[in-house]
Amino acid sequence: MVKDGFPVEVVQNPTDYPLIGRGGNGAVFKLSDEHCVKIYPNKAFARAESAALRVGQDSPAFPRLVKSGRKYVVMELINGTLLDEYLRDKGVLDEQITEQILFVLKELKRLRFSRRDARLRHLVLTEEGSLKVIDHVNSQTKHYKYPEKLLKGLDELGMKPAFLKQVKQRDPELYRKWKSK
Repeated sequence: MVKDGFPVEVVQNPTDYPLIGRGGNGAVFKLSDEHCVKIYPNKAFARAESAALRVGQDSPAFPRLVKSGRKYVVMELINGTLLDEYLRDKGVLDEQITEQILFVLKELKRLRFSRRDARLRHLVLTEEGSLKVIDHVNSQTKHYKYPEKLLKGLDELGMKPAFLKQVKQRDPELYRKWKSK
């Protein structure tokens, strides 16, 4: 069993497809300019990610699902910058990013995901300026009532106070719910 948070090891890649990412649940290979494939060491991970992507197909915050199999998922390739890297480089959290984060969180709620949270490294700022959430293996099994991982990541970058101030201005009710946690 692969432990969450520890990157899977890619022992051999017998293809010409470049490895573009790896995490605790699988490795991602670029198939074309439009698609990528995520390979999982555990079929339950592939099944969970595929199910979550199916639920998110009507949301602009999710990659498009192309095909899935026993230990793989083919999906839309999201070109952009991981939000943690973007924020680290920029050094400031602007209001447009806060708006995008809130949109993603509201989409997770609208789609009835039990995990209404995302790590900063699981949010991709696209070249068009919108956020897409990736890595959905645990999105329907873990339960988060507030964005614990997101807030922790923002805190590590020193941006949590600015984010919460912007949330308070944009959505006071949501801010009160989070503050009580």
